[in-house]
Amino acid sequence: MWARLDVDFSDHPKVLAAGDAIGRNGAAIAIGVYALGLLWSNKHLTDGHLPIAAIQTFRRHVHDPIAVADALARAGLWEKNGSGFVIHDYAEFGNPNAAKVKEYRKRERERKARWRAMRHGGTTTGHRAPSQRDSHGTPRARKRKSNE
Repeated sequence: MWARLDVDFSDHPKVLAAGDAIGRNGAAIAIGVYALGLLWSNKHLTDGHLPIAAIQTFRRHVHDPIAVADALARAGLWEKNGSGFVIHDYAEFGNPNAAKVKEYRKRERERKARWRAMRHGGTTTGHRAPSQRDSHGTPRARKRKSNE
């Protein structure tokens, strides 16, 4: 999984406004907490939704993550909702959509299961065909053609 940030993000007026509201090293703190939110959302496939409980885990990285989240919201980078925050324009910047990621992962699991089954001489269920095992369940050796 990955997260997407624009190369001009660090100089964006909203980042600078959030930084001013935070105070000393504010822009760097704003960028860091914004990135943490983006990474958390992508990891947990929440489409940009950040519950308060998730933001509180950012305490490992910053002293008061809720205050920083509020500054990000006042600057327009995040939006407050009833259960926490939402990353503003999350989907518009090409971040992964949870439903599409889950569908992709499901297709990939199925494709790999089919490949593994065929590679091992079995069916798409992952079991070997009975004709390729002896009475003890051991794979049969292939018969070699003789040149005689």
